[in-house]
Amino acid sequence: MNRNAKAVLRSEEDVKIQFAIPMLEALGYKKDCMTFEESIPIQEGKKKKNIFVDIVVYSDRKKDTPLLVAETKAPDEILDRDDREQVISYARLLPKIAPLAVLTNGFTTQVYQTLDKTRIKAIPTRADLLSDLVKAVVSAGVAQSLRDEAKKQLFAVEDVGTFKTLLSHCHNVIRNNEGYEPTIAFDELSKVLFAKMYEEKYTEQSRFTLSTYRDTKERLGVNIVQQIFKEILAIPEYSGLFAAGTRIELQDRTIENIVATFEKYDLTLTRFDVKGEAFEHFLGDTFTGGLGQYFTPRNVVEFIVGALPPKIGERIVDPFCGTGGFLIYAFETVSEKIRLHEFSDDEKAKWRKRLSNESLYGTDWIDRTAQTCKMNMIVHGDGNAGVLKHNGFVDIAGKIEDGLFDKCLTNPPFGATESDPEILNRFCLGQGRKSQERMVLALERCIRLVRPGGMVGTVMIDGVLNNDSYHYVRKFLNTEAELLGVISLNEETFQGYSAAAKTSILLMRRRETAQEFTSRDVFMAVCENSGYAPNGAPQAGNQLPDILFDYKKYTASSDTDFIHKHTRIVRVTDASKRIDAEYYVPTGKTPVSEPAVDVVTGLLAKVGAMQQALISIQETVSGKSKTEQYQWIPLSKIFRLVANKVAVVSSEQYRVLGIRGKAQGLFVKSVKAGSEIKGKSLNRVAENWFVFSRLFAQNGSFAFVDKEFVGGYVSNEFPTFEVIDRQYTVRDILEYVVFYLNSPDVLLTIKTARTGSTKKSRGRFKEAQFLEMTIPLPVNATLLSKTLASVRAIREIQESIRQLAANSGQLPRALQLELPKR
Repeated sequence: MNRNAKAVLRSEEDVKIQFAIPMLEALGYKKDCMTFEESIPIQEGKKKKNIFVDIVVYSDRKKDTPLLVAETKAPDEILDRDDREQVISYARLLPKIAPLAVLTNGFTTQVYQTLDKTRIKAIPTRADLLSDLVKAVVSAGVAQSLRDEAKKQLFAVEDVGTFKTLLSHCHNVIRNNEGYEPTIAFDELSKVLFAKMYEEKYTEQSRFTLSTYRDTKERLGVNIVQQIFKEILAIPEYSGLFAAGTRIELQDRTIENIVATFEKYDLTLTRFDVKGEAFEHFLGDTFTGGLGQYFTPRNVVEFIVGALPPKIGERIVDPFCGTGGFLIYAFETVSEKIRLHEFSDDEKAKWRKRLSNESLYGTDWIDRTAQTCKMNMIVHGDGNAGVLKHNGFVDIAGKIEDGLFDKCLTNPPFGATESDPEILNRFCLGQGRKSQERMVLALERCIRLVRPGGMVGTVMIDGVLNNDSYHYVRKFLNTEAELLGVISLNEETFQGYSAAAKTSILLMRRRETAQEFTSRDVFMAVCENSGYAPNGAPQAGNQLPDILFDYKKYTASSDTDFIHKHTRIVRVTDASKRIDAEYYVPTGKTPVSEPAVDVVTGLLAKVGAMQQALISIQETVSGKSKTEQYQWIPLSKIFRLVANKVAVVSSEQYRVLGIRGKAQGLFVKSVKAGSEIKGKSLNRVAENWFVFSRLFAQNGSFAFVDKEFVGGYVSNEFPTFEVIDRQYTVRDILEYVVFYLNSPDVLLTIKTARTGSTKKSRGRFKEAQFLEMTIPLPVNATLLSKTLASVRAIREIQESIRQLAANSGQLPRALQLELPKR
């Protein structure tokens, strides 16, 4: 679908009506064979709910046999892993399982096979899709297993939100009570949580209760949580998790608050993927700061693990494991394969034990990150036995040695240099040198750790891939391994984690024996959006899933019908030649083809139009406005406070709005589940309401609601008003007020009038103060229209200037194309 359609698609309903249904009809699926908002009741234990499926397409009008399920999202919503799991779960929960699950926001469409969650390129036509596909390949037992998993997945979404809220609350309690920085507060909260999980797992009557805590404190003077933690340290199974003598460094009142918060939740009964996802989200927020270098963005982790998926029974290593992202996702991947495999219960138990105790290995030489990794894995379901605090460049006899692993998945250390002669001499790329960059040694370490034929997926700085000074590194790589793929990542990928280096993903297979290089085809792609803004926040448009789809299809069948526009197969002919994808894969815009004279003529026309507009504005402002032409009116005579408060429901999605400063209007700040929203209610806005930010009014954060934002939500920090003045049109009043309130003297008045604990950051401009303000309102419609015409002309001129600046960049290229060519 053309992105120009974004002007039309403004809501989830638009995507369904204007995009999804026409798309399906064009593929041969008939509208009278579809149902919309079909309700499916589900229950797991005591929990009950109804889910509503956006579109179900059936084989005929009887609507007995479903062909596909389609879930639509708002155009600005990020399509992430949770969305994928949601639509697949819907497809599995129909009375008969639908073979395909479709997810779309109108600009990106993803299609999955329901049974194994495999992504396919596109929705097949109706003629190509067999109506009895599921019946032909799925036994009753497997179908029930899929449905059970689907129910758990859907209920987990709500549980994740709850658990995130609990973690954030306790983290804030620690920071407020103890004054700790985020990472220290995280450490202490982890200890308390571990004490609770241990107590639930190993004792019949949990001591982690508020009544027990208070009773033992009053009668015996003993902090029972400290006592539980002390007992944990004596258990050999957890000897590597915390150092001897470690204690919970929190005041009694802080621990009591955490006990009260978590008392009614049984973490051993909470599914590990629920705890794990919430904990990982919490980790991401905490470690974005000073420890950001130890946290690999989840989209990158999912890509590398997805490109080299671990199998049941394989041994996986991450010698620089940080907080454990690669190991955890590998654990989840293999766990799911065990659950869905037709093993007996005894066989499944055997493989789960092997996965937890013998399959996953990782090292990190910093205490906090090694401990965090182990805790993270325990929360996710275990597998922490192979995680050790250790130098990743040094072997651990019998556990981490060359050739012991099937796959190595990692994000190695960047920006550091190794100078220890003993370590340097262990590596071909370090021998004879006084120092070597650790990222270079890491590349050799990863290749050595896997067996011949084993796979390596790693992140690497682009300088190693393209600088002449690293030619010897590339020669070593191509001699010891077969380069399978290079995926260039955009610079924003790691910026939110305190790293600005330009990086790429390398996918390799270790050769059976070192040999001379022979030219080979390499999969290369350029990712211009990995799903992260520069501050680390998720953003729409992640291209990595499309690149992963292309890679898996190519490696499986040599199919080069790629869906990502910047994917290519490149022939590498020299062992030391540069191998950065951006060098081989063109991503620039098509060169200007217009003659230079036409480009210049177009620019002159734009300048002429701007000149006429400026003359019109000059006439408006040439003389001073006469005082008698305006009357000073309090805003309380123009606006009335209004609101449409809606109770937040944890399972619902909300399009949350924000206001840009300098009269730049509303924007969609985020789309959040109710479980992620702190407040109990939101204000659902209506067309032509006036709205401002109490916190940022001094920056000109005033706006009115256009049709585009109707049905969006604002928090209580954004008071809303309706126009009660009927002297002029509502739209004219709104535009004029926004324009006037952004006057420098008005903004200075607002800044001075704010009240609050801290004038600089948290001062607020209250709605009562707003309504008390007076503004100069033109005495007649003619003067108001003349003023607004100039306001609108100014906006058009500003936009024209931006376009002129952009278009002027065509001039050099246009002239270059006029020069003689050979």
